[in-house]
Amino acid sequence: MNRFSVIFLVVFAFLPLFLNAQEEEEMKTLFGGDREVRFGSYGALELKGSQLDGGFHGFLMGGRGGMIINNAFVFGGAGYGIIPTRKVDCPMPNHDNNHHLTGGYGGLFFEYLHQPNRLLHFTANMLVGAGGVTLADMKNAGNVNTDNSDKHSGAFVFVLEPGVALDLNMSAFLRMSLGVSYRYSPNFKLQYEGKDIVPNTAFNGFSVNLTFKFGNFRRQYTASELNRMYAPPPVVVPPVVVPQPVIVR
Repeated sequence: MNRFSVIFLVVFAFLPLFLNAQEEEEMKTLFGGDREVRFGSYGALELKGSQLDGGFHGFLMGGRGGMIINNAFVFGGAGYGIIPTRKVDCPMPNHDNNHHLTGGYGGLFFEYLHQPNRLLHFTANMLVGAGGVTLADMKNAGNVNTDNSDKHSGAFVFVLEPGVALDLNMSAFLRMSLGVSYRYSPNFKLQYEGKDIVPNTAFNGFSVNLTFKFGNFRRQYTASELNRMYAPPPVVVPPVVVPQPVIVR
């Protein structure tokens, strides 16, 4: 990794230590909706413009989702597929250069939400997963009569992808997010007969991410808060006034 990538990973790792505690306030949204419930979850559609094979040649599409815990932490999963736009020369005999990198990856997804009831708020996330990358012959992609006896080389990839984003509360059920992440794959090797088809760092790179989150983002309550909210009102017993005896003389 280059120096800037190392700095990004270090800052991401220690960033939550400098964040303040969550503020307990009513959610602010563009289109109203301030009713609060006890739990939250969401699913999301995500588009990525990404560095791939040394430049911003890659586009990925996928999704993620998870359970919101204690208004601040998300635990779930994510997965993305490479849209085949990066053309690569195929080293196999009698194969032309009409080949593209393709594949995908996915895994466990973790997210931290900082003051999510604000109209604009900061989030930090991490994907830990795996996947595969190979070549696709786009010229014969739709030809069912193509001879598939020659298999293209493939690469198994382990992926760490930390990221940060700015979320906008569109409503209590919709958020739009714009962020950046860095995909790091330390074991990437795409080879043919022992020679690299693309560099071993081809799958590393930054991504600019546009995400649409759909779910229940209303504020959650802890058990103690619910007990206080729904506890019956105290019974007030008026004091008993004992009349003083009247002495008639």
